[in-house]
Order: sequence, then structure tokens, then C-alpha cells
Amino acid sequence: MIKKLAILSLLAMLSSCAKQPSTQTQKASTAQAQSGTNHIANVSIVKGVVPIAGKAASDFTWYDSDGKSVSLSDLKGKIVLVNFWATWCGPCKSELPDIEAVSKEYAAKGFVVVGVSEDRGDNLVKDVSDFARDNGLTYQIVIDNDNIANAYGNINAIPTSFLVNKEGQIAEKWIGVRDRAFFESTVKKYLNQGSVTK
Repeated sequence: MIKKLAILSLLAMLSSCAKQPSTQTQKASTAQAQSGTNHIANVSIVKGVVPIAGKAASDFTWYDSDGKSVSLSDLKGKIVLVNFWATWCGPCKSELPDIEAVSKEYAAKGFVVVGVSEDRGDNLVKDVSDFARDNGLTYQIVIDNDNIANAYGNINAIPTSFLVNKEGQIAEKWIGVRDRAFFESTVKKYLNQGSVTK
């Protein structure tokens, strides 16, 4: 049993990247927002974060492509994949096409993907937006200022993903790369669990 755990731990480490320490503060993201470059198409800097204890998913807010505020809590009633990743992370990049494919396939059934970029730099919105465009990523991407990662338990390896159920609670968490079959089976499982009771 101990040998199996050691092997599983090693596999998880090999299929993820250590998150780079932040060289920016929240001031950098705030300055970028004030300069008017807070969003480009489906890429936005984070506008605000509300950490929530317990099973409920911590809420965070971003700008949509029209510049309007949208929050994770607005997506209640849908199944949401919150995927922490970065453009420099090889394992992250390897699963992005599968996430995009599942996002498109199940969007009409109530599945939403929110990618949380852990990238750093001076031109974050443009750089991440260019990466998303070049790689065909159409789902919403929110650029973190470490507040989202901290609210979700101090994410220190990426990719790390959370599946948020229709009630807005964290149903599953996994670290490391997953493939399309895994994403599909997990999404189907939660989509088939019925609607939010009111």
C-alpha cells in the first residue's frame, strides 16, 4: 500500500508544475484594470475574490467580453470546471485542447469552464489573450492575482482543477493532467444529477 501511494504521488508530481512564486502584488492587477486593459474577448483580470469556508466554492468576479461584471456565483445551476493553469506549464498546455473540446460539447447541457491563469508579467491580459486565441481557447479565462489561488486552498501545483456542482459546492478536486475521457465522464456524472432545488 505504501509503495502504491509513493508511485501515485510521483505520478501526480510528474503530471503537474510547481506554481511559480508571485513577483507581483495585487497593485499590478489593479493598475492594469485602471489603465483600461482589464479584458480582451474571453480573457479578464480578476475583479474581486470572496473566500468562502466549507464546501461552497469561493466566489470571484471578472469582466465579460462586454466589460460587465460576472461572478462564479452567477453560474449556480450549472456544472463549472475551475481550472488553474499557466501558459508556461507544459502539463497544463497538454490538457487544454481536451478541456476546450468538452467545454464546447457540453455547454448547451449546462457545463461551463472558467480557466484561472497563474501567469505573471507586464502585459498579462494581452499575453494570455494571444495564447488563448492561438490555441483556440474560447471559454472564459480569469487572470489571478493569487487571491483566487489562496481562496481555493493555496494552490501550489498546476494544473489543479475543481468541479463545482449545480448548488455552487466543490464536488471534486484533482491535481495534475487529465484527459478528455476523464473530463467527459466526470461532467456527465454531475450533469445527470438533476437540477438545483429551489
